[in-house]
Amino acid sequence: MQDQCCRRPGVITVRNLLEKYRQHLVVRNYSKRTIESHIFSLTRFSRYLDELNVKDVAGVTKDIINGYQVHLYETVNARGDYNSVSTQNIALGTIKSFFRFLVDNDYIITDPAKSVSLAKEPKKLPRSILTGVEAKKVMHAPDIKTILGYRDRTILEILYSSGIRKEELLNVLVSDIDYTEGLIRINGGKGKKDRVVPIGRIACRYTENYIKAVRPELVRDPRNTYLFLSLRGNRLSKNMVWEIVKSYTNKAKINKNISPHTFRHTCATLMLKNKANLRHIQELLGHSSLDSTQVYSHVTITDLKEEHARCHPRERDRE
Repeated sequence: MQDQCCRRPGVITVRNLLEKYRQHLVVRNYSKRTIESHIFSLTRFSRYLDELNVKDVAGVTKDIINGYQVHLYETVNARGDYNSVSTQNIALGTIKSFFRFLVDNDYIITDPAKSVSLAKEPKKLPRSILTGVEAKKVMHAPDIKTILGYRDRTILEILYSSGIRKEELLNVLVSDIDYTEGLIRINGGKGKKDRVVPIGRIACRYTENYIKAVRPELVRDPRNTYLFLSLRGNRLSKNMVWEIVKSYTNKAKINKNISPHTFRHTCATLMLKNKANLRHIQELLGHSSLDSTQVYSHVTITDLKEEHARCHPRERDRE
């Protein structure tokens, strides 16, 4: 039953319902980050409605939501750039989700956002993918004779071997590693999905040595079971992983804009070039849709170019 403050008659604003919508997302087990993103987007939408003097959610029409879509398209962000299509769609997707919630809970009768379409997003190819030779140079950059150097080499080996995300790496516990079987468990990946992925022979060797001989030197609190620790024994921060990757990329003299995510792109691309099944790569990366993985098939243009040169009849003409 709805609370007295939210029943008809009376004005029900978006702001009136933000806390109820937050509770709805919590119950549906959305991540804290996603929930905050939804609330932020709806707060901005509420300000837009205030400018139009639309107070009641029942007064929001399809035309108003279409107008807001144009507003998102024309808005310049804090960096002085127009919002990307992805950013626009995330904001509008939040509004569509919110109005479905309003209909489902009888705050409104019809959904004005139901037939509003998201903008078509361009398919962007991953940038700054490493070659196999370049990846190997980065792997060899840390000084493995030192504690931190060995830890960093292990981090790089796991990123490259498994293609896991930076946040997933940070959440790995010692108990998530099975270096005998060559497996790593990912807990609460993107979309709070767990999965188990393989790690290669070399990554297993470094991980086993790190756990047995290096990590004990970093442990300050035995209750801290995260795999990778800082010099003070704390769980690594996102910035630290980014700095580790940038540091060794520079040391290896790789003149590309490299981030931890680059190893994910590189892992997928080089496996595909070596004839890996696209669905296997999808499972490795934890993509919910094959469409997300499909982009890597476009990256292997060098293979297509070689095949074109080898097979096209015109390429055999001598002129």
